[in-house]
Amino acid sequence: MRATRLFLLTALLSGCSLTTAGGLSECETSADCNSDQVCTNNFCLPQPAGCGTRYGELNDPNAVQIGAVLPLSLSATDPSLGKDESEAQGLNAILLALEEINQRGAAGRRITLNVCDTAADLPRTRQQTEWLVNDKKIAALLTTGSNQTLAAAEVTLPKGVLTMSSTATSPELTTRESNTSTGLLWRTSPSDAIQGRVIANLLTSAEYTAVKRVGILYLDDQYGQGLFNVITEQLGTRKDVRAIAYARKTANIATPVAQIDNFNPDLTVVVGFEDDVSRIIQTAQASLNLKQGTGHQWFFTDSVKDVSLLDDATVLAAIQNAYGTAPAQGAGQAFTAFQSRFSSKYGEDPSEYSFTSHSYDSMYLLGLAVAYAQGQGGPVTGQKMAEALTMVSSTAPAVQMTSSTFGQLSGELASGRSINVEGASGSLEFDAAGEAPSPIELWQVKDGGFVRVRDLYAD
Repeated sequence: MRATRLFLLTALLSGCSLTTAGGLSECETSADCNSDQVCTNNFCLPQPAGCGTRYGELNDPNAVQIGAVLPLSLSATDPSLGKDESEAQGLNAILLALEEINQRGAAGRRITLNVCDTAADLPRTRQQTEWLVNDKKIAALLTTGSNQTLAAAEVTLPKGVLTMSSTATSPELTTRESNTSTGLLWRTSPSDAIQGRVIANLLTSAEYTAVKRVGILYLDDQYGQGLFNVITEQLGTRKDVRAIAYARKTANIATPVAQIDNFNPDLTVVVGFEDDVSRIIQTAQASLNLKQGTGHQWFFTDSVKDVSLLDDATVLAAIQNAYGTAPAQGAGQAFTAFQSRFSSKYGEDPSEYSFTSHSYDSMYLLGLAVAYAQGQGGPVTGQKMAEALTMVSSTAPAVQMTSSTFGQLSGELASGRSINVEGASGSLEFDAAGEAPSPIELWQVKDGGFVRVRDLYAD
């Protein structure tokens, strides 16, 4: 009896209610629990670490619930490592779009965004996604990164939750489908099947005739493996290639750097994230063949384009004039309006980071999807929202998707009519596989910043 009394006292002090319908029950809904708890199987339990932040419509019980699992922190266990700046700016782009959508309403509905910080931890991502799906009853989920998106999809797709990523570029997403007639897994970023071909084509062009030996340092996950496979397949035997994988945030980055150094490449393609790449460049300064003055060239991929890469003077000096690629930002009125409003609100130029416009468009597409689902009657579901995304690639004249045109576009979809939209990231004309192909930007590190050189296209 003592254990029971202690349990009852603890429950009462925690603010949870007790019922006795067939047994002990602390709660019926999360409203019966403390603010940092959730009602799970009638018991008040802590909400997952990293969750609990909400944006948008917070007071309307009729608001459509959307989730986001984003690697905002660089570590789940060491707060001193700080935030991932690219992810922080991506979230800012999402929040800007959310604000603009809620100012107008999506066919009369507004949106609450429930954000969880994954710290790039996959088990944590799955746990947070399960909570968002089961407790918050989200209709759709925003994600970033190939690994995280595929991990979240294991949870969302069987539950009929639409999943939209703004930065997942792995070719694996193209073949990862749900068991429904309308796919639930979408992305605004183009597949690395495109970026990989562009990089290989560039390295075999006349500009790189002098490059005979190509090193590839790639992150050993779905993102890095995807680009490695495409680039090496496309290069074939036209270049002498040596590829070395490394683990995310590995303490021993010197070993893979030394392996590439021993190969003595004319150029090294680095596939990874800014924090790892900064350490690679720093480590390379003690090498024989990769440091400044040896004639070696660095070449980077999309996730490296982050102004944090330029903070260290040693790194900046070592990569001055180096090139890289990333999905191109848009060039029309939609991007111009986005860039202006983003810079005004956050004091940053979104073109200094990869995928900011793709993040903005992802949220806007979900807003349009809510409008369509609302127009069909009944609850707003992930399946209805997915149907909406099949209707934004019509043959009608393209409309620039801005805050000013959102009302017109959402009204068309709510009425069941297809539209054709041009987003801040460019064309959002999805193909049969749910892809929105786009040009790839060639950028260069120059004068302490990133300069857009030109757009490239896969053949």
